[in-house]
Amino acid sequence: MQAVQKTVNAIEQTDSTILEGILEGKYIKPVYQPIVSLVDGQTFGYEALSRISNKAFHMNIEHMFRTADRMNKSWELEALCRSKALENSIHIDAGKKLFLNVNSNIIYDNKFREGFTKNRLNEYGLDANNIIFEITERVAILDSNAFLGSINHYKSQNYGIAIDDVGAGYSGLNVIASVRPNLMKLDMNLVRGIDKDEIKQLLCKAMVDFGKNAGIQLIAEGIETEEELKTLINLKVDYGQGYFLGIPQESFEDISPEKIKIIKRHHAKNYSENARSSVYPIIGYLSKPGYTISSDEKVESIYETLRINPTITEFAVVESDKAVGFMTRADLNEVFGGRFGYSLHAKKFINQLMKSDFLRVNYNMPVDQVSRIAMQRPFEQLYNPILVEKENKYFGMVTVKDLLDACTNVEIDIAMHSNPLTGLPGNLLIEKEILSRIFGQSPYCITYYDIDNFKAFNDAYGFENGDKMLVLVAEILKECAVKNEFIGHIGGDDFIVICDYHEAEKYCQLVLNKFSAQITSLYRDEDVESGYIVSKNRHGVTENFPIASLSIAGISNQKNNYQNIGDFSQDIAQLKKKCKRQSGNCIEII
Repeated sequence: MQAVQKTVNAIEQTDSTILEGILEGKYIKPVYQPIVSLVDGQTFGYEALSRISNKAFHMNIEHMFRTADRMNKSWELEALCRSKALENSIHIDAGKKLFLNVNSNIIYDNKFREGFTKNRLNEYGLDANNIIFEITERVAILDSNAFLGSINHYKSQNYGIAIDDVGAGYSGLNVIASVRPNLMKLDMNLVRGIDKDEIKQLLCKAMVDFGKNAGIQLIAEGIETEEELKTLINLKVDYGQGYFLGIPQESFEDISPEKIKIIKRHHAKNYSENARSSVYPIIGYLSKPGYTISSDEKVESIYETLRINPTITEFAVVESDKAVGFMTRADLNEVFGGRFGYSLHAKKFINQLMKSDFLRVNYNMPVDQVSRIAMQRPFEQLYNPILVEKENKYFGMVTVKDLLDACTNVEIDIAMHSNPLTGLPGNLLIEKEILSRIFGQSPYCITYYDIDNFKAFNDAYGFENGDKMLVLVAEILKECAVKNEFIGHIGGDDFIVICDYHEAEKYCQLVLNKFSAQITSLYRDEDVESGYIVSKNRHGVTENFPIASLSIAGISNQKNNYQNIGDFSQDIAQLKKKCKRQSGNCIEII
């Protein structure tokens, strides 16, 4: 027993020596792992992590922090890690968040508070709105009153609060209920293998629902496979982090374009599987350019502009084509209110007064998704405008009124004009979508789907089986949609798919392949073997009809432009007839 104790003491002594060496030489370097939106793959922020920079002092990172706890050196180690992380933060892009890990028993230390004054942050070119304190639970909270008091102080200063390792640790849901954080990070043990574990999925869904109702966004960390990512997207988790998306690096790097495409593809596929949601427009369609101000413009100049232009109620602050903040007329009037308001602030630059904590969304995000996120904001931010980006550049602004009006109108249209069998949008909604394309300037390809020999099948197999064929086609169209394609059911065996891009051939071919592989499952074996069924034609004459196929006619605006829906309808009808004259599956796109 004494020998074992001596070994333990020797190990502890070695650990202590290594830690002392790290602290004395300041051998810590920061690395930053991206945290990204699971809607469009855009970088939300970076978690600052620590690595030992001198190989002579090798130690596991978690073991290093445990050793610091044991040696009462937690403050010194965390201060060193934070200092190193902040020194490099001058290179972070405007508007992106910096996540800093903080021991729950250090956050209320006065020395910690002194390190996060406005003056100290200005040294690093940072704003409190863009700093998230990530509360770690390596140890139990010793003084809960001091801890909660400190949390409330930082929240009042516009710092963000995230609770790490939700689902593990000492305090768990009690901390969440008391702190009411802005973000929660799912423990990586819940994320690992979530695609294969139904219990983990149920727990995750419960946390998503809880977050939605409580106004707390969820981050899944430790994502290591595409299947895990896909499952988390299906469960509507807000943000993701992990080695599959991006490894920790010494510079602030976005995830690769390939990973962004994967996220967009899975999100679009998940989104398109819900037929109700397929008729929601993307937020870019509602966006208006709004009024923009350069970040280095003087406040007095802006005040004068608003005075002579009463229609400007809010404006975006833009720097190098990116939105970095916004302000409303009411905000500016409040700043200038009071006896000395104008003289105190008139000579300042707008970037000193603007609000940099705003909702930033991608142009292609569906309106109902934006609405859900917008309604999760704190009460005082609920009616702030939403800033829209396209290809990482400022595109425009959407008011909450416009957002809610759009959602309400769509809900009414869905209830009144959806096909009862397939649940897909019907003729009125289809016509509105076609009109929005032919009168717009964006690329499109409108494709028309007709099932060949459907009537013969319906007559021979009965209406119930005919309905099964219609549902099969609807499901295939939705399954193949990965780019927010609009899918409608005109009626009978006619469907329409609107692609917001010119090259629809790949989508159409994928539909044909799936249809050909699955359609025979609706036929009797003897009919499949013979390759036809016996039924009556429209004139009552018995004849042989081949197994059902698809005729697809499509028109894009790459070479065709229309001024009214009548001309378009005439051309698509002629193209459809041309397809129908050919036997078997056919695609004609002009």
